[in-house]
Amino acid sequence: MPRLSARFILFLILLLPAVAASAQDGTIDRPIRIGFNGGDSPGIIQSKAGTFCAFLEERSKLICEPVVVESYSQLIRTIAEGKVDFAFLSPLGYITAAKVAHVELLLKSVRGGQPYYWSVLLVLKDSGITNLNDLKGKRLAFTHLGSTSGYVIPMSSLLAQGIDPDRYFSEITYAGGHQSVIRQILDGTVDVGATFADDPKGKVGSWTSEEFLDKRDARRLTPIFFSDRIPGDTFIVTRTMNKDRPRLASLIKHTLMIMGDSRPGQVILRDLYNIDSLTEAVDADYDPVREAFEGVRSR
Repeated sequence: MPRLSARFILFLILLLPAVAASAQDGTIDRPIRIGFNGGDSPGIIQSKAGTFCAFLEERSKLICEPVVVESYSQLIRTIAEGKVDFAFLSPLGYITAAKVAHVELLLKSVRGGQPYYWSVLLVLKDSGITNLNDLKGKRLAFTHLGSTSGYVIPMSSLLAQGIDPDRYFSEITYAGGHQSVIRQILDGTVDVGATFADDPKGKVGSWTSEEFLDKRDARRLTPIFFSDRIPGDTFIVTRTMNKDRPRLASLIKHTLMIMGDSRPGQVILRDLYNIDSLTEAVDADYDPVREAFEGVRSR
């Protein structure tokens, strides 16, 4: 047997830990970490994320761990710190994370058969408000500055209509979340609020969710303005994971793409984020959100 040089033996010794570590992805020792925004209900999302990961484990044979945080900004920081491998992000969350956290787009969500959703301005049905002209001098609630449908898109839409919100409304508040916006409309704190709808007719939206309010209160609300369509929420992978483990990333992507084809998968996705399924996406799909964000930021 030929003798091995001391340098080559040292190379093998140094290589072995790296090989062992890489082989642990998707195992109990090194589970695939998937990030979720808990939003208004982090405890509820924690449970639902666990069910999602259990389904993914069963179909992919990879061990997964949900990482639930309280906001998209916190989730982006978690990604940047290398604490998750995949994540669900809003459109604005994705374009921000693509800049600062080195993520790549895998999939986008489908709701009501379309890979889009809408921002709406919501009012009480008996308020007498029926259009944008009726809003002059009224009190408006956005969710927060990092929200796609609760701030960036409705602000951009108002500006496109020739409305300067700072002058048009008597008061602008930031409620913190979609549920809080709805509550402020219901209790009369504000006259109108920005939130989301899953279809362009307002049949399904934040105000129809039983997690946010009961059906009696939901019937008191109506949307009076719809934005242009917004590309669906995203599912991303970190650039490191996609580069170093392309087969694993591809397996996760494929498993999630067919998740909506099964009844159990459909139930889990709808329960998690009211998603019907996940479909192919490309970065250019989110150019309208980038343009809206730049317009709002530079106004």
